[in-house]
Amino acid sequence: MKKAILFVFVLFAGLSLTAQDLQKLATKGAVRLFADKDDLTSVIQIIPDGTVVEAVSADTAFTLIRLGDVQGYVKSDRLTAALPVVTTTQPAVQPVQEAAPVQPVADVQTRQIPTDRYQALSEKYGADLGLKLYQHKVWKGITSDMARDSWGKPKQINRMYVDSSVDEEWTYSKSYLYFRDGVLIEWGPVK
Repeated sequence: MKKAILFVFVLFAGLSLTAQDLQKLATKGAVRLFADKDDLTSVIQIIPDGTVVEAVSADTAFTLIRLGDVQGYVKSDRLTAALPVVTTTQPAVQPVQEAAPVQPVADVQTRQIPTDRYQALSEKYGADLGLKLYQHKVWKGITSDMARDSWGKPKQINRMYVDSSVDEEWTYSKSYLYFRDGVLIEWGPVK
């Protein structure tokens, strides 16, 4: 009986430690936050590289996370354990007189990284196109990159080589997109 109680206690302690390890995770690269893990067109926002998020639950493909007040799904392989923040103090550097003036180097840490999907799309494509892509719209002539930013990653891509061009059919849960040489030429509902 004592062995059974000890076994349950050790098992519970191990599970609680594992759960604590999954509480704080960091993103690997920019990550899309989905409202529904079964609908890859439900992008809520794009989370920047290295952002620390709180894990709520996980399965093999997706992890339910919380970032501030926002909760959604990200692909599990795009998360890693958050490293503890280490602060270091650097000694003060004495200025050196030089003949030529030195131009300040832009600090990568201070660059403003877009935190929401609309801001990222408008910076990448301009305000008008960014708004249309943010609203999950597609039209003839957009590139495959723009379509991926608008609708997300498709469930399946069928690639066909016709003469000297490449045709791709992207299949989503209810719709398809048809590209020729990376440019959208047709779309519609999945039959």
